[in-house]
Amino acid sequence: MSFDRDSLGAALAAHGRVARVVIADIAGSTPREVGAAMLVWPGGQSGTIGGGTLEFDAAASARSALRAGRDHLDRLSLGPSLGQCCGGAVTVLTEIWDTDRLSQVTTDVVARPMPDGPREMPMAVRRLLKVARGEGDPVPPGLLGGWMVEPVTRPTREVWVFGAGHVGRAIVGVLADLPEIAIRWIDTSDDRFPGSIPDRVTKLIAASPADVVRYATPHAEHFVLTYSHTLDLDLCHALLQ
Repeated sequence: MSFDRDSLGAALAAHGRVARVVIADIAGSTPREVGAAMLVWPGGQSGTIGGGTLEFDAAASARSALRAGRDHLDRLSLGPSLGQCCGGAVTVLTEIWDTDRLSQVTTDVVARPMPDGPREMPMAVRRLLKVARGEGDPVPPGLLGGWMVEPVTRPTREVWVFGAGHVGRAIVGVLADLPEIAIRWIDTSDDRFPGSIPDRVTKLIAASPADVVRYATPHAEHFVLTYSHTLDLDLCHALLQ
């Protein structure tokens, strides 16, 4: 799991200040893993940390935190505290986010102190960030020395959608919400695209779409959905080559 900056930014744009609830630590049997998160605002929420009662109570607590304007940390034993069948324990971090706070997330790893943690960054966190940024090693989410550390979501799959008609628009509309996917959307003219393009989508205009196939990486995945059988055939031929 990772810190989805784009989804948080979209929620802030739509709802103003929001609470982000993330599983910071676990022990034993728990509904979700460390890094599972949800966003909560006064009239709704998105995402899930699982667990039924755990999520219900966490959402209510997050709305209280929004009213108070303060982050907080809860350590819960799922059986004794919540009456759940899971026998484990979870540490739940609730943070209040606004656009100013999000603007400070400018690196591939988000590291910040817990409400009851040390203000100065621990040496263990410094070492982890140095290795991650210097050698590109993945950073697992979790608590370290009283700080929460999370990698920022980066696309891991490249999808090319050829055609901006009704089928292409429907597919892009679904895939654009998935943070692990980077989308290239191709058609022959600008007026074939909708007026608004999702943030994670790159629009490409090509009189001959087959000519741009060579710019796709070998592991890219492709949807061929143009308005022309001839274009479709040219694209399939280029892709299979």
